[in-house]
Amino acid sequence: MASAAAVSFHQTLPPPLQHRRLGPTPPRCTHSERGVSFDPGSAFYRSESAPGRDLAVLAATIHRRRRLDPSGPFLCLDAMCGCGIRALRYLAQAGADFVWANDASDALRPVVVGNLSRFEPEPLDGQRRWVVSHLDATRLLAERYLRREYFDVIDVDSFGSEAEYIRAAFLALKIGGLLYLTSTDWRSARGYGGKCSLSSYGAYVRPVPYPNEIGLRMLLGGAAREAAMLGFHITPVFSYYAYHGPIFRAMIQLRHGKEDGISNYGFICHCKSCGQTQTFGFHELGQISCRCADRTEPMLGHGSSTSLPFPFFVLMDKVYDLS
Repeated sequence: MASAAAVSFHQTLPPPLQHRRLGPTPPRCTHSERGVSFDPGSAFYRSESAPGRDLAVLAATIHRRRRLDPSGPFLCLDAMCGCGIRALRYLAQAGADFVWANDASDALRPVVVGNLSRFEPEPLDGQRRWVVSHLDATRLLAERYLRREYFDVIDVDSFGSEAEYIRAAFLALKIGGLLYLTSTDWRSARGYGGKCSLSSYGAYVRPVPYPNEIGLRMLLGGAAREAAMLGFHITPVFSYYAYHGPIFRAMIQLRHGKEDGISNYGFICHCKSCGQTQTFGFHELGQISCRCADRTEPMLGHGSSTSLPFPFFVLMDKVYDLS
């Protein structure tokens, strides 16, 4: 039954997403990434982002082998697929049984369909291994949840500080599944977009000497907050900063049940006088001070930067071994 459900999504698609007669065959492959040939067409594509896709494929491959039911269909969803290279690599390299490739721009449909068709030109036994749609990411994820179609891996390669999709992504994700998040909001990570980071991720960021790490913790903190509101908690698998963009990426695993609440969440303070950084919990509010100052003098009055609140997660939970 589970296998049939994995390949029957196309039968329940709303009319606008039903099979259409395709136009001319897309141009021949002009690019190759890690042995996978594709055509980016007019979609935004950066070869510098290949390491981020490598990590996603690696994590998905290991997760497929170690999940609770390894015999069940392995389902992936790429919510903002662009030309479809990530969806294509999930099929070709991560062993996905079914991939849903979505991009809001329907102008990219010939490109995405052409790339995925190169992997599987015709469905075998009437069971398709991929579907292409053109919906807003949040709407797509919400519809999957309402139809009880849950995925093992959800990849959302967004721009800026858009975070409204995170809650919908958790709802469409299987318990124990992986969610790959992306942010390019470098201004907030550097402390120049406090209002934006507060509304998107629930963190007010001040300028500190390590903005790359802060950007990753900001992204993880927003995900931890959304998961807690749904009655779940998260475990970071890895986080990755790329200088071009810059880009902040984090792969997290959804866990059932809430944690104790605030043990992994609190305040990161940096002293501008001595350069030391400390973490403080919520119960220590009003007692924040630096070791280089008189203990009676609050750290906030000692030329410090305090960012609130942030997760204290280890930024990489495991180092995977494929051997």
